[in-house]
Amino acid sequence: MGILLKTIVKRFLLVLIALMACVRGGVALAETPSDQSFSPDPKIQKIAEAYSLDAVDFSAKQFGIKLDWSDASIANVEKALAQMSSSYVSTSPKPTDEQVMSFAKAYGSYVGEVYRRNHGGEWGMVTLGGSRFPGLRTTSGSSFWPWGRVFNRITKGTEDNIADYYAALLKR
Repeated sequence: MGILLKTIVKRFLLVLIALMACVRGGVALAETPSDQSFSPDPKIQKIAEAYSLDAVDFSAKQFGIKLDWSDASIANVEKALAQMSSSYVSTSPKPTDEQVMSFAKAYGSYVGEVYRRNHGGEWGMVTLGGSRFPGLRTTSGSSFWPWGRVFNRITKGTEDNIADYYAALLKR
């Protein structure tokens, strides 16, 4: 493996570890507290764009749900995640965090991309409370991290409804 590829893989794994720490803490949206910072990162943007396409494909094939990049399509994301959450709850043994995170990255990236494409913003790294993880900064300066919220939606249920989350983002 080339040095550049090793560096990219290492950085991605560090990001994933930080995200998992953040998800376990339950954070998913911030009003830009004083201990939060944001660094734009075009690499995160490219990763999110690719993952979001996975959500579009998976939704069509697995659930017969069309995702069209509109704000209204977030309701369809919630339908898909509700089915995933129901499966998660009824499955024993539970899928690993890594398995759930693969879906959280895809659907969280889709949610972030819908927001970015329709309302502006940029992907990058959010630093909050000593942890760093992928997220978006809105044009108003707020940050959010949809991967964490989708992970929570799948594992914790309707209290982390994605349609409600997205509606709250639009009010910021």
